[in-house]
Amino acid sequence: MDECKKIVFSYNSSDEKSFAVIQKIIDNFGNSNLELFLIDPKTNNTPIDESEKYKFISKNKMAGIDLIISVGGDGTMLKSTKLAYELEIPVTGINRGRLGFLTDINPNQALSVIKDIISGQFDIENRMLIEVFVRNNNSLNSIGYAFNDIVINRKETGRMINIETSIDNKPINTHEGDGFIISTPTGSTAYSLSCGGPIMKPDVEAFLLVPIAPHTLNDRPMVLPSSSEIILRLCDNQTDMVGIDIDGDTMSELKPGQELLIKKAEKTVSLLHPENYDYFDNLKSKLLWGVDNRND
Repeated sequence: MDECKKIVFSYNSSDEKSFAVIQKIIDNFGNSNLELFLIDPKTNNTPIDESEKYKFISKNKMAGIDLIISVGGDGTMLKSTKLAYELEIPVTGINRGRLGFLTDINPNQALSVIKDIISGQFDIENRMLIEVFVRNNNSLNSIGYAFNDIVINRKETGRMINIETSIDNKPINTHEGDGFIISTPTGSTAYSLSCGGPIMKPDVEAFLLVPIAPHTLNDRPMVLPSSSEIILRLCDNQTDMVGIDIDGDTMSELKPGQELLIKKAEKTVSLLHPENYDYFDNLKSKLLWGVDNRND
């Protein structure tokens, strides 16, 4: 991809500040030869008063789009990556949230950075996703893709949940605790990190398995190659259903007798970064590495 001519903005339609960033970009490039669209918000609480000034587009009419620009926090970016994955469109992010591990463009620099990206000056990075299936008897059904992580957690109970893990059809361990995380390298700076998992550089092709509040101290995080197939199953003594969250959204429940099959998705998502983007500079900025605040 050399230049971007057709661009779609993805945003939280109730966030006026995010829309103000989009409005500024559209006003700046409005007289150019670009085609700029906003994803149809499908909601009545949009902050857009002069909607006739803007072009809206629905998902089923996005063929030929060159770039998705996500404006918001990491939650908005996660939703944008799902769209980018399905339609095979590159995506970039302007950070209007807090940490913004996924959205690396500062709103104050958005105009100049977007101008560079539009003209073909950018770095491109392909990120892996994981696909999750539920197996019930002889049926195997896909329930979604995760850019960050899949979380198995207890629902409506104060008791621990008991989960058996198998890797490439070989039983590995039984986990007792509050739940279990299967993360991509991208998701290693999300929920997994707060549960003691390591940070993985996004170009590492691997899964990260992290127990949530494990009952025993010998239940530790594991890193597996992305070629692995992971199976999670509720133990026979587990009578309560557990929730299956994909990138923070509850997608399904795992019932006794069912299995969860997790493997690398067939496609990747292409992230566009400003030229000379450095992952470790981003980490240092977000996590304040190398900053000594003791004398402040």
